[in-house]
Amino acid sequence: MPQLYSYIRWSTDRQDKGTTRTRQVAAAKAYAEEAGLEMVEIIEPGVSAFRGKNRAGKLGDFIDAVKNAAIPSDSWLYCENLDRLSRDQVDEALRLFLELIGLGLTIVTGMDRKVYNRDTIRQNPTDLMISILMFIRGNEESETKSNRTVGNVVALVERHKEGLPVNIKSVGRHPFWIDDTGSQYEAVKKHPFYWNIAREIIDMFLSGNGVYSVKKYLDEKYPNGLKGREWDYQVLKKMRDNRALIGERTINLRGVPYKLENYYPWLCKDEAEFFLLEKRKQQNNYKSKKDGADTIKLLSGLSILRCSKCGGTMHSFMNHGKARYICTNGVHLQKNCSGWSITAQLVEHCTMIALLIGYMDKSRKNGSDTTLIEEELNEKEKLIKSLDSKISNLVTAIAIAPDVNSLAHSLNEINSKRKELVLSVEKLKERLVSLQGKGSFEVDIMEFLILIQWAVFTNMEDNDRDKIRKII
Repeated sequence: MPQLYSYIRWSTDRQDKGTTRTRQVAAAKAYAEEAGLEMVEIIEPGVSAFRGKNRAGKLGDFIDAVKNAAIPSDSWLYCENLDRLSRDQVDEALRLFLELIGLGLTIVTGMDRKVYNRDTIRQNPTDLMISILMFIRGNEESETKSNRTVGNVVALVERHKEGLPVNIKSVGRHPFWIDDTGSQYEAVKKHPFYWNIAREIIDMFLSGNGVYSVKKYLDEKYPNGLKGREWDYQVLKKMRDNRALIGERTINLRGVPYKLENYYPWLCKDEAEFFLLEKRKQQNNYKSKKDGADTIKLLSGLSILRCSKCGGTMHSFMNHGKARYICTNGVHLQKNCSGWSITAQLVEHCTMIALLIGYMDKSRKNGSDTTLIEEELNEKEKLIKSLDSKISNLVTAIAIAPDVNSLAHSLNEINSKRKELVLSVEKLKERLVSLQGKGSFEVDIMEFLILIQWAVFTNMEDNDRDKIRKII
């Protein structure tokens, strides 16, 4: 039976809580039954199609699957309306539409039961004109909403700068321990239930517990999960780095960041506790102790190795002295996945081959063009000069200020950033010299080949694994 892939997308929490998904699923099922097709759902929650953001998500995965013949090219793609596929500029939206048609797919829109494929748009070009008009309308609606949202958010940011309470819900999401049910002119509050749980989590992290220990504890003590869903290790993992813990929220509006200090109530007692969280996290990085020696995990913690069953991340572990990669979801019986594993040597060796081929291909295409490196070098050198100026001003302020603690902390932060930039500039200069010299491509390839000897994959303590990890 031919398959009808129902692309179901919504972009906001409000739509998630409403009837959006139910409505789209019911209409798609009804059409599949009428047309004698087997329905397969493609669910894309919380993703906007404005500026083509959904192209990088599950819609993009679907297109790649058709290109690779994992999904038959004569399949059907159902969407409520064409603007579910894209609300990008008309040329980009039309490019996506024609790409789908060009793959041999048939697109059907549930709103008007209109069918688009190669034959229909060739026999009736009016269909193509209609699709263009639909994309134009969808983009205009999104642009209008975006402008209205941006204007409203900027006004609320100014209100916050004046020391007045705000609750900005139209962009981004608030942490789970925050109650944002008030109006936009009220301050966000501590969540009546999750605030205390979040504090328990922080205390466990500070005591040296890892993410999985914390998750296990939460699963046992609070089996109802987080807002009706299971406790997710990724949420807990990101929580430690979230500056909302010390009241800070950063909003990005069309590439411009707005930092709002003391927007949230502080979950951490002070900044020192927040920095201590980072220190505890570093103690549980990709190097682990085993029998007094460091075992360097090549791919763990990079979020690039994924389970083919559930899409979750894979992490490495030692089994009878040999390294293996295992599905993290499966270990914790999440996402209907089992704790399957595979030998690390096989995965790592295949990764090296892919890196080598990718590097050679990139170098072949790019040649020895150093423009981007030179531009990046100039930008970073400008940043260093800017930081030098800030450091000078802070040193002057410290000399006359009665309380220098906060200024000294700022100076340390800026010095740390400057150190990172200086090291980065040195690496860029070395790379620039290498590219400008003759035979740099061959030299780089030879250096890489020397690194990826078989002994590196069999000896988990080999320091070259650290070098390879940085290349990855």
